[in-house]
Amino acid sequence: MGQRKSVCIICGKEKEGLEVQDDYVIKAIRWLKRNVTKNEKGNRLVVCRDCYPKYREMRKNYEKRLRQNIALGVIFLVLLLIFSQNKLYAFLVGGGILLLLYLLTLLNYVPQLKVTAEKELKS
Repeated sequence: MGQRKSVCIICGKEKEGLEVQDDYVIKAIRWLKRNVTKNEKGNRLVVCRDCYPKYREMRKNYEKRLRQNIALGVIFLVLLLIFSQNKLYAFLVGGGILLLLYLLTLLNYVPQLKVTAEKELKS
């Protein structure tokens, strides 16, 4: 595949930096771009040194929202199971709410880095 361009996910510029981990969200986006839009660029996704502080704050906010939404979804699920007559229906509705809250969190998705910056700065 040759040399891939390194593109910062924050500023969008072609720069070197800390590589982003290819997780299920990025793999799904690459699959969609490859098979549906036929527009996969195959760039190496990174966070450049200049954008790292902004990335760290964005990642922290994403993780906080993820925890909050999952907790809220679990609370809805438990309350529905406790107060509903039809437990199966309550479980399905509660599971749907939990899934919806998780998917809403993905709208502000910020991927994790392959290595932590602390490890990178030490080397």
